[in-house]
Amino acid sequence: LGTVALFYGCNPDEKMESQTSANTLIINLTSDATVNAHGSLMGIHLAEKALENRLDVIVFLNVNGVKLLQPGADTLAFHGEKILQALDKVVEKGGDVRICPHCAEALGIDKTQIPANFKMQDEKIMMEKLRSNPTVFTY
Repeated sequence: LGTVALFYGCNPDEKMESQTSANTLIINLTSDATVNAHGSLMGIHLAEKALENRLDVIVFLNVNGVKLLQPGADTLAFHGEKILQALDKVVEKGGDVRICPHCAEALGIDKTQIPANFKMQDEKIMMEKLRSNPTVFTY
């Protein structure tokens, strides 16, 4: 009877929900979608699935991934699905799209080319995320 009293009122689903809401997935998007958009779209679709499963998601445009911000990138598609529209959906569903400032600068992309719903990555925020042991997938 004492054991029953200890667990009365505990809801295992609540505990599981709070644990999963703290998990973070970082999609390290380095693919060059101007050459082949398939890899970029795969990473974005994984981000969408993670959001549907209540994970925190950051899509980090890094290396060639920042080419998605260059003029004309709004036409990049794979099987008819536009890459930038897919990234917008990630943000609409609660994810973040972050831009590597060094990579953007290296490709001549300035802040005016970054959509309002995307953010330039802040080193401090990225270090906090990395300290929390996120899962990282690179596409």
